Amino acid sequence: MKNPTLLAFVAAIVITLMLPIPQALKSSIVFVFLGLYIYLKRGYLYVVAASTRFNKGDEKNLARAWSWYEKGWRAGLAPHYAHMLGNLFVQRGDARVALEIFDRLIEQGESGRKGYASLIKGVRISRSMALWVTGKTEEAISELQEVKASGHLDTNLAVNLGSYLIASDRLDEMESLLQDLETMSPQSSGMKDNRGYYLYRRGDLLQADALYRSLLSEETPKFPEAYFHAGQVRLALGKCAQACVLFEQALEHPFYHTSTVSEEEVRSFLDEAQKTKETLGVEDEDDEAQIHSAIFDDDLFDDEGPNTELDEEDEDAEVNIELDDADYADENDAEVDDDNEDASSIERVLYDESDDEDDHTRQP
Repeated sequence: MKNPTLLAFVAAIVITLMLPIPQALKSSIVFVFLGLYIYLKRGYLYVVAASTRFNKGDEKNLARAWSWYEKGWRAGLAPHYAHMLGNLFVQRGDARVALEIFDRLIEQGESGRKGYASLIKGVRISRSMALWVTGKTEEAISELQEVKASGHLDTNLAVNLGSYLIASDRLDEMESLLQDLETMSPQSSGMKDNRGYYLYRRGDLLQADALYRSLLSEETPKFPEAYFHAGQVRLALGKCAQACVLFEQALEHPFYHTSTVSEEEVRSFLDEAQKTKETLGVEDEDDEAQIHSAIFDDDLFDDEGPNTELDEEDEDAEVNIELDDADYADENDAEVDDDNEDASSIERVLYDESDDEDDHTRQP
């Protein structure tokens, strides 16, 4: 039974209307039941009202929205929606409130309360993000490692743990994680980005570049890290103009509190790449279409080798061992360019954007 509370109130109202009592008394009882139901469900009403304010986007409405979201959680929500609200707080609001929500959900789950126990692992993964945002990096990593040690490994855990390990320079542990993920399919954009950034941090620029070319040409990541890290690789390879394009694309994607890179950091790298490009005076790289092609469309590994088979006519032909101008010009040579209970409505107002994933909405 999806909403027993509502069903109980409807049954009570129906029974009241069938009682042999005056109509005025019936109406009074019905209003009492309706008022009691609204009071018990006031948490959802707060969330709906908060989302209306949130969608307006201005500073005054946002402040009121976060206040009402918090009132909604404290007034009572189903565990699934409390979890979603906690994710909203950690990504865009106050991570301390998110931690309070997650801790309460975990406490209820561990006590065996119905509807909470099945959420514990997912809530702990979300809790790691709140810990990360509040600067408790080691606690965030430990939280995820404990969940992983329990036998649970999903995309969100893989992306978050990988991001935190790389950011903490724990590359040996990241290598071990990547080995554990080799059999995990499908690989999300966030997981591929972590692998590419790990290769970059290890100094394997060519392999990292090949991975990012494949990722950005075959998929469209919705988080800035993929473009920023690809730009760092391109910049390290001396492709300043291409790096600028990638940094600019990173700035076109939303930055949340859970992002492992800030907008200021991206702009800093963009300024560096632009200055280097101007210093080198590379003019041919200013053609943006040509740069975009160099980043996304080049086939790095052409599987088609030369045709060495002879036709019947070729077998009888005389061999020409003299070189002429045609032997030095191949028209097929490629040019090298340097270049995320009232179920449906609550779900809609909490998540009204079409994010990742990955996860990433990347998390982070």
